Amino acid sequence: RNIFKFKKSNAEKSKKMEKEEKFFRETFMYDKEINVISTATAECSVPSKRRVDLPVTAGEQLDVIDVTEGSAVICRNSEGRYGYVLVEHLNFR
Repeated sequence: RNIFKFKKSNAEKSKKMEKEEKFFRETFMYDKEINVISTATAECSVPSKRRVDLPVTAGEQLDVIDVTEGSAVICRNSEGRYGYVLVEHLNFR
């Protein structure tokens, strides 16, 4: 029984990630292939002020997807949500 529950939650998570990716592509007008450039750890917790900002928690692992002009990068968290994070809040070690 536990196996079926695991598969169901995996399917739900996959569906949510697809929804987040679709929203990201529409909002950011992002038509490039999504590749992880680097991984980073959030140094401090930062709430999002806008929908395009990614709220981060201290110690959270993020995938860096793209570099933008200025001091922000586009990141993806473990839930599949995308958004801008300021480089000063990230540790690339």
